[in-house]
Amino acid sequence: MLAKHYRKKGFVVACQDEATFGLLPHVVRGWAKRGSRPIIRQNPQHKKIDVIGARTKRTFVFSFVQSKNRRNFILFLKKLSLRWSKVCLFTDGAPYHRGKQIEQFLASHRKTFRIIYFLKYSPELNPVEPCWQPARKTTGNRLIPSINSMKYHLRKVFNKPSLLPK
Repeated sequence: MLAKHYRKKGFVVACQDEATFGLLPHVVRGWAKRGSRPIIRQNPQHKKIDVIGARTKRTFVFSFVQSKNRRNFILFLKKLSLRWSKVCLFTDGAPYHRGKQIEQFLASHRKTFRIIYFLKYSPELNPVEPCWQPARKTTGNRLIPSINSMKYHLRKVFNKPSLLPK
């Protein structure tokens, strides 16, 4: 109901979320010869990359960041404002989505942004959550040597048209 109201006013309605992907392998199901002991090679580096993503009905926009914080969230909002002139963004209530810096940014971009928060502890309401699953499946059971190669694999998944339902 609220989304329909903002669409009529010319806003693009999007949902936003973040995810973390590390170089330590994410173990998923796989095939192996019966009786064998499969071995997953590991990268001993505990490095990670965070991804901020926003999804509309037709598109998925994402950015790689070093950490989830207010400054990176504001940079992502600026990226969205370059893509769409008016955005109604649904997001979770993470601490870095609120605060003085965010309020100041939203006050200075009053005509561009509306942020609406999901209910607490309700990730099932966020349609961005299923977008992370194909990426976890692609990087699962795989030795990824560096953050740059992790970004390469994630870009391939996030840029596929099949990521969004028809």
